[in-house]
Parts: sequence; C-alpha cells; structure tokens
Amino acid sequence: MAGYQRFVAYVYEYRKGKKDGSSGYVRVEAMDRKCRMEVHLRCVGLEPGSRCRVYGFVRREGLMDGILIGSCVTGQERIECMLETDAGDIGGMGKSLQDLGGMLLISDAGGFWGTEWDDQPIRPENFREWKEEKSESQKEAERNRKEREKNKETEEGEMEQSRSFSELSENEEAKIMKAEEVLEEDIGFSAGPIQQSMESQQESTGAAETGLPKPPEPPRRDQVNPGSDPHPPEPPRPGQPRPNPGPRPPEPSRPPRPLPGIPCDVPFNDGQFTDCRKIKPSDCAMLCKQNGCFCNNRFVIYGYQNFGHLLLCRNHRGQYILGVPGGYSQQERFMANMFGFPYFKECPDIYIPGGKGGYWYSFINV
Repeated sequence: MAGYQRFVAYVYEYRKGKKDGSSGYVRVEAMDRKCRMEVHLRCVGLEPGSRCRVYGFVRREGLMDGILIGSCVTGQERIECMLETDAGDIGGMGKSLQDLGGMLLISDAGGFWGTEWDDQPIRPENFREWKEEKSESQKEAERNRKEREKNKETEEGEMEQSRSFSELSENEEAKIMKAEEVLEEDIGFSAGPIQQSMESQQESTGAAETGLPKPPEPPRRDQVNPGSDPHPPEPPRPGQPRPNPGPRPPEPSRPPRPLPGIPCDVPFNDGQFTDCRKIKPSDCAMLCKQNGCFCNNRFVIYGYQNFGHLLLCRNHRGQYILGVPGGYSQQERFMANMFGFPYFKECPDIYIPGGKGGYWYSFINV
C-alpha cells in the first residue's frame, strides 16, 4: 500500500544520563499523512498522576531538538497513551516522520525515556525543546500589532484624562454656585459670580468716601487666638491624593509554624546557613503545598536512600533551602539541574570515596 509505514521501536529508561533497561515499546503507524503513535511502558516505582510529555526529535548541530507531539498522565507504574499528528508536519513544525531520529518521553517527576531509529546514541544532556521560529513577515506583523495596541492604549488614556478634566471643571463650578447660595442665605448678601469681584471692591471704596461705616477688617496675625491655625489646610480637590494619615499600627505577629524533622548541628563551617534540620521526603508537603512535588522527585529519593536524610536550613536572609546529600561531578551536576537543584555546597560530613561530597540544594517556600 502506497504511503503506508509501520514499525515498532523499543524504549529504554535513562538514569543519570546513561541507558538503563528496557521499559516497553512504541508502535508507529503512518498512512495518508496521518501518523498514529502508541506508547506502552512499564516503569517500576513510577507514581501516578504526573504529566509526561512526548517528543519526536531531530538532530541538529549535535543536539536533539524535541518537537512536542502531545502529553499524557502517568498511571501506577505505567505510561500508556495514543497520539496522532500529521506525518508530513510533525507537531506543526514542518518536519516529516522521515526526518525524526527517534522519540523521547519526559515526566514532570524527572523520568527520562527514549528510543532512536537512526542508529545514533541518545544523550539526555543534548536535548532541548524546539520552539517555533517566526518568519520575518510574522515578526513584522507582531511588531505592528503591538504598536497598534500601544497607540490604542495611549488614545484611551488621553480620552480618559480629558473626561476627568471635564468632570473636574463641572464639579468646581457646582461648588462655587453652592457656596454663593449658602452665603446669600446666611448673611443676606449676594456674592455674585466671580466676575463681579471688582465691582464689589469699587462699591466698598465708594461707601468709605461717603462716610458710611466700613466693613470690619479681618483680624491681624497677632490677634489670632492662641492655638488656632491662621491658615487652615484646604480640603483636597477632586483628583488630588489625600494627605498621608501616618503609619499604620503594626499587625499582630503570627506564631511560628512548627517545622518537621529533627534539629541537627550545622554541617557547614562558613556560617552561611543556620537552623538546620534533618527531614524525610514526605516532610516536604508539610512545609508547603507548593513543595509537594519534591515528595516524588527521583533525585530527592535517590539522595535520601543513599544517605538516610535530607537537610532543611535557613540562610541569613531568612530563606529556606532543601538540601540533597550527594557527590559533585559533571554527571551529578546535570542530574541535579534537571531535577531542580542547581546549587552545590561542599560538606565534610558527606563522604564520597575519591570525590567531593556535600549537598545539592534549592530554595523552597515554607
């Protein structure tokens, strides 16, 4: 049958960047530009409910550029799913099935599985996700769209400012009219509009010349009653910020939450970390729900199984760190970064024959 292709490829798990035992297989079937991929894996110790992304990869410049085909949710010690894509446009990235060198599966818990059918080895450290590269016309269209949105926001801001100024003018005029009405009711004198202020002054001058009694003069500064403010503050105008009422009273402090684990001596000599405790992987979820992912983190479990503890400390800024005991090497560094522990601190208490022992650590929320 023309255009029909079908094959099976065995999938292997990669631990610490090295190829381990077989975990299952993928069945690939392509016909009439439709490509169907079935995944059947058995993984000892795999926890259910973790997201697993499925990539087809293309080798470029010595690296493996992964094209995301789809994702699934892991089951109890198994990964099974069926995905479909265009055989001539895998994942919408313009590559055909013949361009692929194999497939990769990466779980959020840190698992890494792969299969290759181009007879070249898989190196996890060479993997990178392939992002879609936009053409020049697409980039130009994107820039034009952002420019239009920016101009629209500017025009809306100017219209809003004009509306606010108009409303402010109307409010000021209404206040002046209200003040004139109140003045007329209280003392029986019509203040008149603001434009008549000069006429009022002329009438007062004429009254003084004809011998009529003058209106009382305002009190001088030295005649103001003690304790009164000769210049009381004006009320804030519409649109102006209100004066700062002063600092708020301090909020009552919450009692500190008890931390899990067993207190221990600080294993470092530089004084950078304090308040150290030895904990277990299950204690991570007790610290904060956001740290629950460390309970099933394979790098965390591996360090705990080898050394019997994890380390919880706090630095001089009050930030908490989670430390996983282990040794320093390029291979270990790659695995630690992959599982979310980018920093290493040497410790004499962690003995590694012929190597450097310490803690791989990451900042966590407590």
